[in-house]
Amino acid sequence: MYKSEYRYGSESLTLTAQPDGKGWKVTLPDGSEYSVLSAEAGENTLTLQTPTGRVQIAFAQTPQGVEIQYRGRVYRFQRADPLRRSGTQHSSAEGVLTAPMPGLVTKVFVQQGERVEAGQRLLTLEAMKTEQSLRAPFAGVVQRLNAREGELVQEGAILVEVVEEPDSLLRSE
Repeated sequence: MYKSEYRYGSESLTLTAQPDGKGWKVTLPDGSEYSVLSAEAGENTLTLQTPTGRVQIAFAQTPQGVEIQYRGRVYRFQRADPLRRSGTQHSSAEGVLTAPMPGLVTKVFVQQGERVEAGQRLLTLEAMKTEQSLRAPFAGVVQRLNAREGELVQEGAILVEVVEEPDSLLRSE
């Protein structure tokens, strides 16, 4: 599930999207639900295919959030939950693998507690019609697995954490 919070004026709004077999179920801040069969993002447009037709929305990303133009009006949204909080950046060298961009987890190849080798594929993420494999930065054990197949994740979300085994630390000395 993808969940994002924004501010519009003085209101706090939450938008959620969840896979539903045929596409996505999108829940707007007022609680109304819509089905989206497919979405195609252009440079500054988003085209949604719904059961009742196509909807095209113009947008622009800004450092503060996003501006959406729809039916002749411009809506400015500010991100309420910054993707990267100061001081919380992780590195794959530390064994913490994060989503490099918003995307869909298409395949998970490991389980929590499983031993992995350096370079082993852990999961596949699909974003903007491309697939990216996240691989183990070193041999160790999957300590945390925060991703499931079919789940939409946000940029910066921690997906997998790999820790070195104490035995492998002793062998390398």
